[in-house]
Amino acid sequence: MQLNRNQCPVCSNRSMEVFFEVESVPVFCNVLWNSCEEAVAAGRGPIQLAHCNQCDMIYNVAFEPKLLEYAPGYENSLHFSPCFQQYAEGIASQLVERYGLRDKDIIEIGCGQGDFLAMLQRCGNNHVLGFDPSYSPGKSTAVSPGSEVKIICEVYGQTQERYPADFICCRHVLEHISYPLRFLKSVRETIGDHKNCIVYFEVPNALYTLKGMGVWDIIYEHCSYFTPQSLANLFVRTGFEPIEINERYDGQFLTIEARPCTVRESCVSDESWPTAETDILIEKFCDAYSEKVDFWRQKLGKLRKAKKPVVLWGAGSKGVGFLNALEISSRQIEYIVDINPRKNGRFVPGTGQQVVEPEFLKEYRPQVVVIMNPIYVAEIRQVIENLGINAEIAIA
Repeated sequence: MQLNRNQCPVCSNRSMEVFFEVESVPVFCNVLWNSCEEAVAAGRGPIQLAHCNQCDMIYNVAFEPKLLEYAPGYENSLHFSPCFQQYAEGIASQLVERYGLRDKDIIEIGCGQGDFLAMLQRCGNNHVLGFDPSYSPGKSTAVSPGSEVKIICEVYGQTQERYPADFICCRHVLEHISYPLRFLKSVRETIGDHKNCIVYFEVPNALYTLKGMGVWDIIYEHCSYFTPQSLANLFVRTGFEPIEINERYDGQFLTIEARPCTVRESCVSDESWPTAETDILIEKFCDAYSEKVDFWRQKLGKLRKAKKPVVLWGAGSKGVGFLNALEISSRQIEYIVDINPRKNGRFVPGTGQQVVEPEFLKEYRPQVVVIMNPIYVAEIRQVIENLGINAEIAIA
């Protein structure tokens, strides 16, 4: 099924307008490579972001699902960060308390290596099951022999009808789905008449990208970009009643809690969720994006002239997005730091920097550390101080 370049994948509005284009970016930010040469040659694709003025959806209309195949080599876990661990544990605890999730059947769609599932299991002695084609038993620290956490290494949708659930969660998956309406309808169908089943979804917040200039989050893997209103509209259209929509993690994430209800034909939620004027933000976005890219090109150029060693911190989507947006080769910046040991020694797609562990900095002695996500500044600053590194910290 080919998406019409001007047609919204949620409400079928045929007057979506492209407002932002990038000719070529790596199709995967979270698949790392064994050599710099392989990383530089990684597959690429275009981005053309378009906005629907009816349901507020933002979508990459140049997206080609066939370019992406999620497999065990995919690695995007944030659970090695104490900051993120605290956040995730707080969410799990809140959900268990709010919805009485004790001795319940819980499914997580796109569970990664099972870290959040394990939290839900511990908090309420729940029976948990995850689906994820990128699951790799050898990598998981949440699943061990005899563990209560069970994961099926498949895309959710092939066998899920055999597994009824009291609660379904799906975190940082929906933005990767090429046809979100179809996907969410299938989730609703599996729930059927089980009206007490609550669903919890978490996605990146498009308002943070547009208003907070989190521009390094624009990556090929994310074909869908949600505002609170577009998220509500999608859920209403697929047979859910939104209970709460919240901005979390310093506004970087959107979360929605919803219950099943009758499918309504309207693509627009009756309730207006807290949001900004997306049209106004989009008008300003392209110029602001160019200004931010130009600023960093000039800053890094000055640092090179001054012969100051620079490293990036954060080999996830933001780090890869930053390096590729600025077209920074591994000759300009050699290394990118990450605390996830599963990334150590690998190379990032498009630009070929090698991922190193924090301990490497004791030998390398950078003079500037560029932090990719401001929420981790305090955590990273403490690690740097503990390593005895005296470096300028800059926030991308």
